[in-house]
Amino acid sequence: MKLFLDNHFITKIKNYSLAITSLFILYSCATHKAQYGKSVSANENENATDTIKIAHTIFLVGDAGNADEEQAQQTLELLHKKLKKANKKSTLVFLGDNIYPKGFPADNNAAEKAIAETKLKNQLKLTEGFKGKTIVIPGNHDWYSGIGGLERQAEFVTKFLNDKKAFLPRKGCPIEDVKIDSTSTLITVDSEWYLENWDHHPTVNDNCDIKTREDFFDELENLLNKNQEKTVVLAIHHPLMSNGTHGGQFSLEKQLFPLENKIPLPIIGSFINLLRKTSGISPQDLQNKQYTIYAKRIKTLLRGQKNVIVVSGHDHNLQYVSRENIKQIISGAGSKSEAARAIGDNDFSYGGNGYATLTLFKSGDAKVNFFGKENQKEKMLFEREIIKAKEINWAAGSSTNFPKTVTASIYDKEMTKKSLFHRFLFGNHYRSYYSLPIEAKTATLDTLMGGLKPIREGGGHQSKSLRMSDSKGREYVMRAMKKSATQFLQSVAFKDQYIVNDFEDTYAEGFLLDFYTTSHPYAPFAVGNMADKLGLAHTNPVLYYIPKQNGLKEFNSNFGDELYMVEERPADNHLDAKNFGNPRNIISTDDMMKNLHKDEKYAVDEKEYIKARLFDMLIGDWDRHSDQWRWGEYKVGDKILYRPIPRDRDQAFVKYDGTLLSLLMNIPALRHMRTFKNKIDNVKWLNREPYPLDLAFLKTADEKDWMEQAKFIQQNLSDEDINNAFKNLPKEVQDGTIKEIEQKLKNRKKELQKYASQYFDVLSHTIMIAGTDKKDKFLINHNVKNGLELKVYRIKKEGDELIYTKNINDSKTCNLWIYGLDDNDTFEVTGNQKSKIKIRLIGGQNNDIYNIENGKRVIVYDFKSKENTYNLDSKTQTQLTDDYDVNLYNYEKPKYNVVSGLPNIGFNPDDGVKVGINLNYTVNNFKQNPYTQRHVVNAFYYFATGGLEFNYVAHFPGLLGKWVIDVESQYTTPNFAKNYFGYGNETPNNDQDAGMDYNRVRIQQIKVAPALRHVGRYGSELTFQTFFQRMKVEDTEGRFINTPGIVNPDIFEGQSFGGAKIKYTFKNSDFKAKPTLGMSFMVAATWTTNLEDTKQNFPAIESALGFTHRIDHNGKLILATYVKGKAILNNNYEFYQGATLGGDNDLRGYRNERFLGSSYFSHSSDLRLSIGKINRTIVPFTYGILGGFDYGRIWLDGENSRKWHQDYGGGLWLNAVNVITARISYFKSPDEVGRVIFGAAYSF
Repeated sequence: MKLFLDNHFITKIKNYSLAITSLFILYSCATHKAQYGKSVSANENENATDTIKIAHTIFLVGDAGNADEEQAQQTLELLHKKLKKANKKSTLVFLGDNIYPKGFPADNNAAEKAIAETKLKNQLKLTEGFKGKTIVIPGNHDWYSGIGGLERQAEFVTKFLNDKKAFLPRKGCPIEDVKIDSTSTLITVDSEWYLENWDHHPTVNDNCDIKTREDFFDELENLLNKNQEKTVVLAIHHPLMSNGTHGGQFSLEKQLFPLENKIPLPIIGSFINLLRKTSGISPQDLQNKQYTIYAKRIKTLLRGQKNVIVVSGHDHNLQYVSRENIKQIISGAGSKSEAARAIGDNDFSYGGNGYATLTLFKSGDAKVNFFGKENQKEKMLFEREIIKAKEINWAAGSSTNFPKTVTASIYDKEMTKKSLFHRFLFGNHYRSYYSLPIEAKTATLDTLMGGLKPIREGGGHQSKSLRMSDSKGREYVMRAMKKSATQFLQSVAFKDQYIVNDFEDTYAEGFLLDFYTTSHPYAPFAVGNMADKLGLAHTNPVLYYIPKQNGLKEFNSNFGDELYMVEERPADNHLDAKNFGNPRNIISTDDMMKNLHKDEKYAVDEKEYIKARLFDMLIGDWDRHSDQWRWGEYKVGDKILYRPIPRDRDQAFVKYDGTLLSLLMNIPALRHMRTFKNKIDNVKWLNREPYPLDLAFLKTADEKDWMEQAKFIQQNLSDEDINNAFKNLPKEVQDGTIKEIEQKLKNRKKELQKYASQYFDVLSHTIMIAGTDKKDKFLINHNVKNGLELKVYRIKKEGDELIYTKNINDSKTCNLWIYGLDDNDTFEVTGNQKSKIKIRLIGGQNNDIYNIENGKRVIVYDFKSKENTYNLDSKTQTQLTDDYDVNLYNYEKPKYNVVSGLPNIGFNPDDGVKVGINLNYTVNNFKQNPYTQRHVVNAFYYFATGGLEFNYVAHFPGLLGKWVIDVESQYTTPNFAKNYFGYGNETPNNDQDAGMDYNRVRIQQIKVAPALRHVGRYGSELTFQTFFQRMKVEDTEGRFINTPGIVNPDIFEGQSFGGAKIKYTFKNSDFKAKPTLGMSFMVAATWTTNLEDTKQNFPAIESALGFTHRIDHNGKLILATYVKGKAILNNNYEFYQGATLGGDNDLRGYRNERFLGSSYFSHSSDLRLSIGKINRTIVPFTYGILGGFDYGRIWLDGENSRKWHQDYGGGLWLNAVNVITARISYFKSPDEVGRVIFGAAYSF
């Protein structure tokens, strides 16, 4: 315990605390006064446009939930006066936190309900005399009375204003758009919906089609794409950027009074604010883990948009923040006030009460005005133009005399010119066809398809496309034959940061453009004719050269002068198209899924879908996710059937050749991308993407149906039909490669029934059945030979109506999942025959009935907080939980189990180079968080010592609710080494004379450690662990360990230990690989005993605390600091169990385990400076330098040492797009040889 009594230690801690506090106080520049960025001023008036040119005015006020207080009423009255003067082309938006402190109370709390109604009325009275529209969105305080409170508030607002769309979004959804006028759209978002823990709200999303957070981002992206030609106002309570308290900017007053009770806490107050800023412990702060994810994802979607303005409340001030092409207005000062800062050059802040107006002009311009009060009068504080209408100069020239044909290629010759070594590694693909000149017809939009007009750019993630319409409203798409690599990377790999510009002209972009050549560029032109022979719906793509022209209008800058594929867009404006099957409607997969759940009259034409899926396999098209389908609607008797309309055939006939690429294509993320060969080598993996859709749509189909459709294709698609289909391709590419593809198609066709049978077995392993949102009944009968019989009924007043029957064979099926969905459903399990099939019944919403006579291998899942009827036998298992993910029906949930492996390499002077391999086996069953089980095996070889290390780790999340079961085990050979220099703070190091091996100790180690771990939503983990450990030290002659009396001789015979450990950790950072703001904390207590002599036991405690904080506002200069300490509370430990310092995590200038004692303390600090970027390389890199300083010491009973060890050093770091950081550094202590350290992350 000398650690805590050392005066020098106490002094250093004081100095450390004062330094951090001083730094933080320097950043306490938030004030209540108006602040202006360098590029703006208080008197700025950029837009003096006449009011006649105003299209619409939006009045913005937020956080007015204390509207019963005098200060708030004064502010709102100023707004009221302005509203009464406004015309009909105006909208008033309340930006959330409409009722403080806890939203709209329930009826049983009459007093608080009356206060809440008064607060709300005082705000809504602003609409008296207001001619425009009023919209109210919720904030976090409005959620504090639960979903019921939101519904009560929505009911009150809509009744008061007599407008069903006054409280948005509706139906408990997180997003809804409202048309302002023909040139602008308002998108409203309930941001607290995202941040809330849904397990606390069992009815969340009950009435909404958006069921997951990923669905929300998809919907937002869709709305942004649909409105790209308009000005979009995104109204969202929680801002994406803020220079107020929630953004980590505090006033000097807040440093002294950090808590609500106004008790002065100098120094401590600054530390509290530092914790708040770096830890994100408050879910309402931008640095919070969930908030950070939400903000990053939305900002990434907005970075490429120039037409979006974000309006928010939350921070109790007025702000305008402009950064990274995002325009953020904060107007949260309706009834509260708090300090803020203007950090950026174009920023504004005001820490008093007030409101904002957003003026949209007919020209497309937009400006913001902020108003406060001075001497009880309204004062305009700030005015700025935030959107400047782009001047469109799209004329391509007066010439309209284009040649009838143009010869062009997709890529130029240089792009397809690859070295022999490159072709050896990555193959030839169809590369040559991309630079092959093709003669194509020239198209002008005024004559194409009878005359087309461009509407807007498409929202594809690979292709650069433009939507067009003819005079009858029928839509077409022109899609560039050259795909975009950066669009693909942005949408798939970097959803939380904008990288489009960074990846241009990089090797990664070039590699991906080359990778695109794995698909034949002209393959889609052959597919339509073959589909026609089989009666399958299809598009009719036609190849054109489209020059830049007046008809492209404002899209001329991004489109034209290249080859395009033009085809019909499968939508409800093409219902007369024969190639789409003349349906009565065409809808998306998501819309069809809604209808399937709405009523049993909706169904998929399963035979037609099977035919389409077998055709996918025939042509090798693995890319069949939900957006690759549209659905034709047909009325057949009382039923409405949906037949598939496949689209986007880019991945037919693909070729992944090359020695290295062929190996890479077997990693799990790419394993479904199979080369088109004479035979399908892996039917299961070829169908990984459409596998969830197949399970969701094919409710009654059996193996016979699959075989019939395979046979139909074999009989109706002749070899001649295949040959003729490829005659649609440009004549320049009709060569031997096409003949090979034709022959492969014919060979695959012969084996199609075999593939159909194989894939049916894949689909049979886990069967997932979903009912409707009406009353359903599911009857499972065990009295069937070799399996189960499932009957699905609709419960009606006149009696149960049988919808379908399905026989399930237990020789093929292991799992049956049945989801009741909404309304009151009934589940019955009867019969006494045994079955191997595990049945999971998931009731869903409302009140369900379970009648289980034979509950062996039956598990019932339902909400713990809802009343259901359970008539169960003793064998039935129940898992009643409000866990949202467990009770949710998500058709994308079923996934394959995955085996994967990766190499591992590292280096430091003690271990030398280490090489190894990591093997992973991931099991995806019913409970996935994000998987059901994961087993990791790794092995390492250390060249410096000749040691081997084997580790096995298993994780079982969800087995015990929110707790994770972990199992860790380790085995090392006797050559596995640790360093031992003796006990004490001033032990000598003789490695320059004796060599580095002299202090290395060979130890054989066996360890098994099961644990129970709880993972919090915000970055915390709590672990309870027990362990067994066997250690055997080798008495190596000629080494320090061989010195007589230097250690307990029992260690050479081998010793066994057992023990327990409790550990709490917390980690939070803005970017994991290159943090600019973050905090880490760890505290642990361990008890260890010698199993052969239990009196030899010892307890130990340890803790660590680290901060990362940007020094400048751009995050180019970062201070990272990390302190840690450990204390063993007696002397019953062996040398390899002691408290050690030295190595990459503390004293970096010293060898690993350089000092050994019963306790230690260390403090490490880095200054990291970002110098610049390297763009035109493999991937975009940020690079910089670091300088570091460490100090620390150990304490040992009986030793009288006052020495503190120090080291210093520096190095270089390289970061790839905030994903991975590599560093090399050199650290030197005053009394030992310096160390070179290489690693794949920062030390702390």
